[in-house]
Amino acid sequence: MTFGQLKAYAWQLAAIALGVLLAVQSVRLANAQRDHARAVGVFNAAAATAERKAREQSETYRAKEKELRNAHDKIERETQATLAAATAGADRAVAAGQRLRRDLTDYITAHRERAPAAAAASQCAPDAPALDLLADLFRRADQRAGELAAIADTARARGTACERAHDAARDTLNEAAPHAQAR
Repeated sequence: MTFGQLKAYAWQLAAIALGVLLAVQSVRLANAQRDHARAVGVFNAAAATAERKAREQSETYRAKEKELRNAHDKIERETQATLAAATAGADRAVAAGQRLRRDLTDYITAHRERAPAAAAASQCAPDAPALDLLADLFRRADQRAGELAAIADTARARGTACERAHDAARDTLNEAAPHAQAR
């Protein structure tokens, strides 16, 4: 065999080897593209599932939030009604206290008018400053009791509303907890 023929065979062999390598690389590339397409499909399916679950969970939490907001609104309305009733009761108590003070003033006035007649009949007449002191003490005690009662009524109504709001939030969150753990 001559050098020229060897050279020709070498080129042919190199071309065949290059062709085989090209075919192997083409198969490897096709396999890699197929595996990539599968991975992308699996990823997209997982992403779609995660997105759907997140959307469902978001809707669940929105519904819970709306339920909680409605519960708080209801509690606020009921608290305002309770406070209005307490204010009305306090107003009635103030009116009753004013009536009692008028009655006491009328009693003191009537007693003072009878005092000269009692003194003339040799009966002891009570000292007027003592009656005034008693009336003033009664007025101040009644006024302070009314203030304290109004404070107590308001504090109780607001405390009860706070407890109910806390209970509603706790119940709502406890209902939502299994959904959060399902992730």
